[in-house]
Parts: sequence; C-alpha cells; structure tokens
Amino acid sequence: MQYCWLTPPEPAAIAIIRCTAIDGLLDRPLPALGRARHAFLCDAEGAVVDEVVALRISESDLEIMTHGGVGMRAAIDHGLQAHGFTAGIPDSLIGEKRWATLAAASSPAAVRWLLRHADGEPPFRREFLHRSPVVLITGPVNAGKSTLLNAWCGRDRAIVSDLPGTTRDLIAAETMVAGWRLRLFDSAGLRASGDALESAGQALVAQARGWADVVVYLAPSDAESRAGESEALPGDLVIHGKADVVAAPLAPCWSVRGLPGRTAEHLLADLGRLVLDRLGLPLMDAD
Repeated sequence: MQYCWLTPPEPAAIAIIRCTAIDGLLDRPLPALGRARHAFLCDAEGAVVDEVVALRISESDLEIMTHGGVGMRAAIDHGLQAHGFTAGIPDSLIGEKRWATLAAASSPAAVRWLLRHADGEPPFRREFLHRSPVVLITGPVNAGKSTLLNAWCGRDRAIVSDLPGTTRDLIAAETMVAGWRLRLFDSAGLRASGDALESAGQALVAQARGWADVVVYLAPSDAESRAGESEALPGDLVIHGKADVVAAPLAPCWSVRGLPGRTAEHLLADLGRLVLDRLGLPLMDAD
C-alpha cells in the first residue's frame, strides 16, 4: 500500500493525499465510488489523527483532504505508516509524475517554476527544486554573524554577545527569499585561538564549506584595516556588516539598524537577491 501527498510541503489550510482505500483508515465506512464523506482519519490503533474529507475516486483509491500544517502532515505520515502504508506513487498516479514532483517541491518558488515549465530543464541545479540550498555564514569573531542569522530568519535563533567566541557550533535556521527556502548556518568566528572548543567549532566551519551551496563571508566594515585576519576565500560572497557604525560603508553591506534611506529589511532583501543570483535561482513572482 502506498500514499502520496498531492500538495507541496508548505504550511497551508488544506493538503491532499492520494492513497489506497482500506478499511480502518477512517472512523466510519469508506465512501461509495464517486462520493465524498466527512470523517476522522485514524491510526492503526483507532486514535483520531485529523478531521478530513475523503473522496472515493476509484475502487482502490481515496483522495483525502486534510489540514495542511507542518505538524499535522507529520502526524498523518506517522498514522498512515502505522497502517502499513509506504510513501510512494500509487498505481493510479503512475504516468502522472508531475503530481509527485510538485508534492516534493522544497519551496513555493520551486512549485511556481514547475507549474510554469512542466517538464523543462531548469537553468539552475535541478536538486534545488526538492532541496533547500544551504547558506553558510562565516567570518571573523564579532563580525555580527549571529545577529545576521537572527534577523534573516526573523527570530532569536543564536545567542548574540560582545564576547568573542560565543558561537562554538553550527546553528541552523531557515529563511525565505522571493519564495525560495534557504537553510542558513551560523558558525564559529574565525581567529587564532588556544581554546579547544573554539578550535573545534572552527574545524566545523572548514567542513561546512565542503557541503554549503553558498558561503556568505561577513566581514567587518573596516575590513581593509584588518587585512590578514581570517580572510575570505575565493568564491565567497563577501558582505560587510555593522555598516551603520562607519562613515562610508563598503558595498555590499548589511546592518541590523539599516542605513540612511535603507532599512534593515531592504538590506536583507539585497543580500537575499545576491544569494539567489549566486545560486542561479530566478525571482519567481506569485501569480
């Protein structure tokens, strides 16, 4: 028995599943062919998972309209798998690969691209249609990396402190840029250090460079006066932080306080577009 989400993995009011019709899946008998029924989706023990509308589309298949929140989708996955279902393409969807592709899309922009280009080959890495690109934020200690992560994801995900070496591990968060979901990683500040934990954190940065899709190197705005101190590597996207504290900020730049005529939100949008450009991802306006 197999089931497949027909809607992308985005938080939404409603999500739709195609699955094999089996007894015990609902708290009441399955609907007749071509009919819909309000019911409760149950797990293998009979416990209610979600309130749904079930449509019998064939003798062997159901389409189930569920709530579309992230947590609810995870609970439904668990409940279906407890019945013995495996995620896959039901026989009724064989030959309709587009549904499965849309359901696996990683972001709203990926869905828009797929809808507009059908089976076309993307001008960017195809894996970005079903995987969020990874953005590593690195740079010297106290450059403002954690502040940038927090502002970019819209919440206090990383501890911010004036104490050098506060961040020791890779800290993950997510943000959305023009409909593309990006996976962000804050990292330990780069400097010579005899502290074993800090050195271990810096070793993680070196490893993360190997699997990150884009490396954003956050340099101090006075970077020219700090030559030789943990410099960016070729290919890094160099952004100058704390731009509000210098008379003439270098470009491109970012600051949590913004700049005259430019808010922090404007500067983050600029940064997001630079990252998308580096990834080759197009701006996908909503229809």
